[in-house]
Amino acid sequence: MNLNYYPVNLRHYLKYKLGISAAYTHTSKREQECLQKYASGKRILAEIGVFEGVNTKKFRSVMDKQGTILAVDPYPRNLFGLLGFGWIRRIAHQEVNKVKQGKVVWIENLGKFAPDDERVKPYLPVDFLFIDGDHSYERIRGDWEAWSDKITSGGIVALHDSVNCQQPNVGSEIFTQGVILKDQRFQFVESVDTLTIIRKY
Repeated sequence: MNLNYYPVNLRHYLKYKLGISAAYTHTSKREQECLQKYASGKRILAEIGVFEGVNTKKFRSVMDKQGTILAVDPYPRNLFGLLGFGWIRRIAHQEVNKVKQGKVVWIENLGKFAPDDERVKPYLPVDFLFIDGDHSYERIRGDWEAWSDKITSGGIVALHDSVNCQQPNVGSEIFTQGVILKDQRFQFVESVDTLTIIRKY
């Protein structure tokens, strides 16, 4: 157990509850604006890697009023959140619930397993997918293989940390550039900072 997570995340959680600290996100302002643009009006959205729910809340605010978000994140936790992820999960739920539009289905599992979840199957295929989970090559490959055929024709896929990462050997960037962008089922739309947008034919 790494108790270094405990004071950091508990302190952050308490500051969040008191309104002193905002929920954390790894996405830039430009990336958030881009994500909102492509999520706007979508009916069924999936997000792999919710973290503290910043983008999930934004998706909920711009999606179709009757839309559904599949919020996928394993949120591993131990001893009432002492490892930190339990506090992150609490923040995520509270952040996303600030917007009441549509429906959110929380799936606490890895992205590659989510499409087989009985709670997810009724909502497939999705018309918007944001992949921002584990950035290792193997994990994003698992996410991609599980979800790439679960997207509607014309549907949007957004991939975080997939370009311009400014550091070597980022698995998500290597897999996106070497595999996803060569997938003939999809066309490149644009990139913003470290975000890549593609559309399914």
